[in-house]
Amino acid sequence: MKRVLNPNESKRLSALQELNALETSNDDVLDLITKLTREIFDVPICLITLLDEHQQWFKSKIGTTLERADRTTAFCDHTIRSEAVFIVEDARLDDRFKNNPLVAGPPNIRFYAGAPLITREGFALGSLCLLADTPLQFSLRQKDMLTDLAAIVIDIIETRHAVALTDIVTRLPNRQRLIADLDLLQQQDSDTRYLLILVDTLDTLYAYDIGRAMGIPLVEDILANIGTFLRSELNENEKVYSLVLGRFAIIKKLEDQATIFSDLQLAADKIQQNITADIPIKVHLHAGYTQFSNPFKLPQEIVREAMSALHEAIIEKQLLMPYQVDKDRHQLRSFSLLNDLISSVQSGEGLELLYQPKIRLNDKKLNGVEALLRWQHPTLGLISPSEFIPLAEKTPLITPLTDWVITQAIKQIASWQKSGMDINVSINITANNLLERDLVKRIHAALITHQVSPAMLEIECLETQQMVDSPFAVASLNALKQLGIKIALDDFGSGYSNLNYLQNIPAEVLKLDQSLVQAICSDYKSKVIVKSMIDMAHALSYSVIAEGVEDEATLQCLEEFNCDTVQGFYYSQPMAQDKIIDWSKAYS
Repeated sequence: MKRVLNPNESKRLSALQELNALETSNDDVLDLITKLTREIFDVPICLITLLDEHQQWFKSKIGTTLERADRTTAFCDHTIRSEAVFIVEDARLDDRFKNNPLVAGPPNIRFYAGAPLITREGFALGSLCLLADTPLQFSLRQKDMLTDLAAIVIDIIETRHAVALTDIVTRLPNRQRLIADLDLLQQQDSDTRYLLILVDTLDTLYAYDIGRAMGIPLVEDILANIGTFLRSELNENEKVYSLVLGRFAIIKKLEDQATIFSDLQLAADKIQQNITADIPIKVHLHAGYTQFSNPFKLPQEIVREAMSALHEAIIEKQLLMPYQVDKDRHQLRSFSLLNDLISSVQSGEGLELLYQPKIRLNDKKLNGVEALLRWQHPTLGLISPSEFIPLAEKTPLITPLTDWVITQAIKQIASWQKSGMDINVSINITANNLLERDLVKRIHAALITHQVSPAMLEIECLETQQMVDSPFAVASLNALKQLGIKIALDDFGSGYSNLNYLQNIPAEVLKLDQSLVQAICSDYKSKVIVKSMIDMAHALSYSVIAEGVEDEATLQCLEEFNCDTVQGFYYSQPMAQDKIIDWSKAYS
C-alpha cells in the first residue's frame, strides 16, 4: 500500500530519533540488500541513507568508502521530499547538481536514482539509492523494483525497532519504549503536567518459585494475563508498559489523576480473582507515582522517582504512594553510605572497634568486653551501626566487614595478653555469616595466626528464625563451640522469642535485651519477665548477661534476681582499646 508523505520536518526528525535509526553499526541483512540491489541494477554504488538535520548518514553501503555527507550536497535530500523514485540521469546536465562537489569531484556522480524510505506515519527518513559515474536511463519497471526494495528496507528498520521496544512475554511496550516516550514528551513545547505510575503485581521470588515448580511457561502465561488485565481495567489499550517481571508502568495526564486512581483501586479489588492458572496464584497490586512537567528531568530520573514511590507502597502495604523527597533522600543516603562503606572495608580507614566492659555481679570483677564496631565517615562523621550494619547485611559486604571485626578483635586479645592482661572479647555475628561455608575455618585461622586461645573469644548471635531453620547455621555454631569458643544468644527477649532456640542452638550465655532490662524498675510486667527469664536460664545451665544497665536501681534489681553479669553505661560506655587496661585496674 502506498504511503502518504508527511512533509513536517520537525516530526520527521523526531521519528528518526525515536527509531534510533542513525545507529550505524554493521547490519548483515541491510548489507545483503545493498549488495543484491547493486547486482540487480548493475551500478557501481548502492546506499541506504538517512538524513538528520545537517548530515546524510549511510546505514549500509557498497562501492564507496564515504561515511557521510553534508545534507546540502546530498541528492537524497531531494528524494525525501518526493513520494516516488527521484531520478537524475546526468547530473552534469542538471542545473541543480552540475556544480555539486560530489559531481565535480569524487565520486564523480553522473547518475542517481533514489527511492524514499517512508515510515508508516509518512515520514521519509532517507533513501535506497543507486549511483554511477556515467549517465544512465531508468525504466518504469526499474522504478517499481527500487520502490519495492525501499519498502523492504524501511519495514526491516521499523520492525526491528518495534521488536526492540516490545516485551517478548507480555507483548507490551517495554522499558526502552517508556524511556523513549518520556523523551518525546520532553521535546514537546507544552506545560502539560503528567503522572508516571509504576505498578507491582507479582513478587519476584514467588514467581521464581512458580517457575521452579511448574515451569517458566506458566509464569509467562501469568504475566501475559496480568498485562491484558491491566490494559482492560485501566482503559489503556496501547500504553501499559512492561518494565520487569510483574511490574508495569502508565503515563497519564495529571488532570486524569482521579480517574486513573479510581481505576487502580477497582483493579486491585479484582486482580486476584481475574488472574487464574492451573494452580492458585497469589497476585496483588501496589502503585507508586511521581509528577513531571516540561521542562522535564531526565527520563531515567522520572522512572527512578516512581520506583522509589512504588517501593514505599510495597513496604507500607499501601495501594498508592506518591513520590516523597524525604524518603527518597534516605534511600539515596543509604546507597551512598553502602558505596563508601565498601571503600572503608577495603582500606580499613574510618573503621574502629570500641570495647564495652561486662561486670560480673558476684564479685564486681571484669568479665570480658564486647567489641562494638564504629565507622567514622570521611565527610558525614560518625555513622551509627544501626544504620550501616543493616545495609551491609543485605549485601555480600557483610562477609569482609565481619572478617575485619574478627581479625581486629583477635589481634586486640593478643595485644592485651602481651601487656599481661587476659581479657576475653565477644563479637557479633549475623545469621547470614553463619550460612557462609568457610566461616569457622576463617575464625580458626585468625586464632592460630595470632596465637589466641579459642576460649578468649565469644560469638554473639541474634535469635532469628533464619538461624534456627538452617541446619548449616546450627552446625557452624556447634563447630565453633567444639573449638572452645563461647556462644551467646544476643537480645534475648526482644520481639518473638522462641524457646526452640534454647533447644537447638548450642549457646552457653543469654544476653537479655536492654528494652526489657531498662524497664524493670518502672514496669511490673518487665520485672516479672526478666526475673522469670533469669530463673529459667539458670535452670537450663545458662549464664545471663543483662544489657543496658544505666543506673543503681536497675543494678540492684538485677542483683536481687541473681543475674550473672551486667553491661551498660552505669559502669562504662564503650571505650577505645588503649583505655581498657587502665579502666580495668579497678575491677581486676
